Amino acid sequence: MKQRKRSMQILVVLVLMFSLVVSACSNNGGNNNPEPTKDSGSGSPTNEASATPAADKLDPYEVVITYFGTPEKDVAEVQDKLSEYFKEKINATVKLVPYASADFKTKTELSMSTGEKMDLIFTASWLGYFENIVKKAYLPLDELLDEYGQGIKENLNPLYLEAPRFKGELYAIPTNKEITQGKAFMYRQDIVKDYNIPIDDINSYDDLKPYLEMMHEKNPDMVNLYVSGQGKGDGIMYETRSNYRPIGPLINKSAGWFYDYTDTDNVVVKDLLDPEITEVNKKEFEVMHTMFEEGLINSDAATNTDKIDPLRLDGKTWVQAVTWKPGADAEMETSVQGKYKFVSHILEEPVVTTDLATGSMMAISRTSKDPARAMMVLNLLHTDPYPINLIVNGIEGKHYTKTGPNRIEHIQDSGYGESALFWVIGNQLNNYLLPAQPDDLYENWKTFNNEAKRSPLLGFVFDATNVQNEVSALNNIMNEYAGIRTGAVANTSKLVDERNAKLKAAGIETVTKEIQKQITEWQANQK
Repeated sequence: MKQRKRSMQILVVLVLMFSLVVSACSNNGGNNNPEPTKDSGSGSPTNEASATPAADKLDPYEVVITYFGTPEKDVAEVQDKLSEYFKEKINATVKLVPYASADFKTKTELSMSTGEKMDLIFTASWLGYFENIVKKAYLPLDELLDEYGQGIKENLNPLYLEAPRFKGELYAIPTNKEITQGKAFMYRQDIVKDYNIPIDDINSYDDLKPYLEMMHEKNPDMVNLYVSGQGKGDGIMYETRSNYRPIGPLINKSAGWFYDYTDTDNVVVKDLLDPEITEVNKKEFEVMHTMFEEGLINSDAATNTDKIDPLRLDGKTWVQAVTWKPGADAEMETSVQGKYKFVSHILEEPVVTTDLATGSMMAISRTSKDPARAMMVLNLLHTDPYPINLIVNGIEGKHYTKTGPNRIEHIQDSGYGESALFWVIGNQLNNYLLPAQPDDLYENWKTFNNEAKRSPLLGFVFDATNVQNEVSALNNIMNEYAGIRTGAVANTSKLVDERNAKLKAAGIETVTKEIQKQITEWQANQK
């Protein structure tokens, strides 16, 4: 990628005692100089730092950053380095509070309920973001963003600032990364080449089945299709068999209500009882059961909860359905320590939905004692490559080595950098590139984001308050029948009919009407 030298100007606004730092540098391919300087408040390709008071005009303040990530041995050292940087910039220090995935929701909700001081806190649609807004856990951000977050506004795709709104107000800032994802089949590249597998022609499990059978015959020790999760989730059946996408609450981590994303004028909500949706279910479950009976799926599919990662690392599996974005193949190569390369075929048109666009964000807690300072910190994490690479990758020479102007290699067992924080916070387009990632990765992300189709319901958030009892009952029924998704259960069509009868009796149509009512009202207010 072409490199250009960073240029900077400092404009000191004497009347207000603010400093406005404007920096321009290379394209977002990442050839920015990551070192902090006394004069730079930012360093991203298109950034302009917000009007922020000079550090000597601000009282000292500690910004608590609570984020989604496994605690690492050297987090205190990274915290100290970050504090040095932020103290010079905005007279702030930081306290890093990482929680592992299994603990995050429980611990942060406890902190919210007890009024514990937090400033920046990770949140996401899948972690109860909108429910926490209703609980008044987060502060509205529009004014803070306008005053102290101009760099964020200039870097983020505008759609990112639409999706997190609730009743017109913004409560969180998304991580600047891919704005959506697509479902895909990802293959080991060597297997595809050795067996001449035409991956571009394989668009469903029906298409994949003959190649699973071939591989099962030639490599009986391989797990051809690995199923885990005890039937929770929907896999790829709606993306590969219809234009329907989920809307409304999940029931036992599966979709219960749908809309046609290609119909932008007249959104009609359907549920699992709809004949088209029922047919999608029956076809998918039948092919899964057939593959299970033929030994193409692991024998413990109904009860297994283990991740596929160890099998993939040991070369015991060769294909899986994944959520895809530019660079996903390289990330998978890194996850297996470079043992194998991967290649994918996308199965659907990527669509920007509220859930996907709100999948990784930072909010400001209502318990923050200085929300303005929290926004200043977040703005710098979105605009200056130095602090974001420090929190994501650690300290140069100790946790990673530079292998190019914007490329690094992590040092194994260094005490930091293994928690995969790149998607959690700040501007991922300012992160250093890893060994398997292509030089044009971030440019590809920009193109991917700009070309993704906008859902007609982007920004819509369903309020389940009026149907909580029904949703709870439906959740129990879906849990009862989860096994049919794994392929390990026979008579799948009969079980789908049986399940649907129970869903009807439990009030699924009541929820359907409530979702439709709210969508109709929401659409009317958009005009």
